[in-house]
Amino acid sequence: MTLPRRSLLAAPLVLPGLATAQTVDGWPNRPVRLVIAFAAGGALDAIARSMGRHMEREYGQPFVVDARSGAGGRIGTAHVGRSPGDGYTLLVTSSAAHGVAPGLYPDLPYHPMNDFTHIGLVGTAPMVLLASANAPYRDLAGLVASARARGTPVNFGSPGIGSLGHLTGELAGRTLGIPVQHVSYRGSAPAQLDLLAGQLELVSDNPSSHSGPMQAGRIRCLAVAAPARMAAFPDAPTWAEQGYPQMVASAWYGFSGPAGMTPAITQRLNASLAAWLATPEARELLRGMAMQPEGRMSPAEYTAFVASEVARWANVAREANVRVEG
Repeated sequence: MTLPRRSLLAAPLVLPGLATAQTVDGWPNRPVRLVIAFAAGGALDAIARSMGRHMEREYGQPFVVDARSGAGGRIGTAHVGRSPGDGYTLLVTSSAAHGVAPGLYPDLPYHPMNDFTHIGLVGTAPMVLLASANAPYRDLAGLVASARARGTPVNFGSPGIGSLGHLTGELAGRTLGIPVQHVSYRGSAPAQLDLLAGQLELVSDNPSSHSGPMQAGRIRCLAVAAPARMAAFPDAPTWAEQGYPQMVASAWYGFSGPAGMTPAITQRLNASLAAWLATPEARELLRGMAMQPEGRMSPAEYTAFVASEVARWANVAREANVRVEG
């Protein structure tokens, strides 16, 4: 479904000469589509619209947001993977579709590397391990001691089977050397309710879905899977601080296009992404989602990053015997 072109500017905000100077081999000389593989109104939609407005001003051409949701992002992602690599169909993608899904779906309708030109990393949001404020442990050492003393698996909830929260929770159990049992929920909200009610021990998820109870002190963050503490939650310790520097895991958003895009257009879009991420609008938008603005990776570095994420989460899914349907 193509959304109404609300993101289009009534008139280009750059002079024609400037727009021409910024083109690459005549690109773009017509509207560019920014595909999001999830429903309109969500985080990817907001990111794509803000990015599109910036690029409309920069290039003097419309950048139209096109929401193609379904199958956890696989439908819209596959659509872009089948599109011509001419720079007129681009994808604002996520770790769900481009990092986790390849290791879960053997019949995935796209190849995460071969079918795409990867342009740059938009932002990251570290995963967190959460417990109720009433839990008998306050840190990872206490969690491990409690689990070993009782000898039974620790149950943890996530937004669903095969979600990044699920895989990160499985990885957390292996990192800590304790048995864990996954409890699947349809989204973050029901998992949070059971955590607060004492019916669930832990939740593995992104922090943005739980920021209210975290800030109110009703939910305790046992560990942030990032090299440094989050600015939004400065009291939440990292895994590294507690002796597990290898435990780094983030949800992320990225910018890609179909395979076959020229290096000149790819590099130009990478520079445009970095310029947008340096604006106050972009930084405020992403930080409001508990995300860290990125934009420092070159196309080659981002391509290597995507490949490493695909391999990493496929390995976790295999070791934990995670099976999904659909």
